[in-house]
Amino acid sequence: IPKASLFTKSTSQVLSRIRRPNARRKSPLLVHVGNDGMGDGGQSLQNMTSSGDDNDDEKFATNPMSLKDQEKGIPVEDYGPKWWRSLPWGEYLSFYDVETIIWALGLSTLIRLVIAEPRYIPSLSMYPSFDIGDRLIAEKVTYRFQRPPSRGDVIIFTPSEGVVKKSYLNPFSDNVFIKRIVATGGDTVEVKKGKLIINGIKRDEPYIKDGKIASYELERVTVPKGYVFVMGDNRDNSYDSHIWGPLPVENILGRASWKYWPPKAFGEVAKGDSLKQ
Repeated sequence: IPKASLFTKSTSQVLSRIRRPNARRKSPLLVHVGNDGMGDGGQSLQNMTSSGDDNDDEKFATNPMSLKDQEKGIPVEDYGPKWWRSLPWGEYLSFYDVETIIWALGLSTLIRLVIAEPRYIPSLSMYPSFDIGDRLIAEKVTYRFQRPPSRGDVIIFTPSEGVVKKSYLNPFSDNVFIKRIVATGGDTVEVKKGKLIINGIKRDEPYIKDGKIASYELERVTVPKGYVFVMGDNRDNSYDSHIWGPLPVENILGRASWKYWPPKAFGEVAKGDSLKQ
């Protein structure tokens, strides 16, 4: 075969079209070249590649895909609507994934704000009722729709202004306390001879540590309306109302209702409000 006949202009065009990145070659093609440089086999090859390129161009026009998506076989519509795909991140981040995450975060935030939230115990101020590391559910429905806070409820709350110094080293600290309500608005509170006295009546408190208060006494205090008096069950080791005074009801975040950790302690949080003359 003459040397020139192997590299005719038409054959070069055919070969260059075969090498196009967008052309999809499913199998090797055997090309028969005649003496004149372009026999029937060459003409058939040109028709085949032209037809294949046209089909490929049509597919890319109707269903455009990035090169990365071509390898994965992911339709571009899976990334979201057209306006989303036009954004800088639209080709790499799915609109539907983002939508799912936003819904999940929104619902979880709504549940925490309105219905209930989990909490853990960071100190021994409520020992033995709660130990360090115990976890509980604080519900927020009771005080919103059923009744006001009452004696014996274990509550979580934010302390009054000035009770806790703000920490600029830990801006994510929410300074939420957990204590037990021992008196409500209009009640009188005092501590004498190791006993808590409410409205002149000694309280029987089997849930407090050592069963008595050994480290201090408290003169009679009247709780204002709209306030509660809170104390830790570990009375001798608790930073509570006997130091910084009554707590505004509006500071209460929720009522501790269920302990779920550790598993052996799983169950409802007991309410203590027994009075003994």
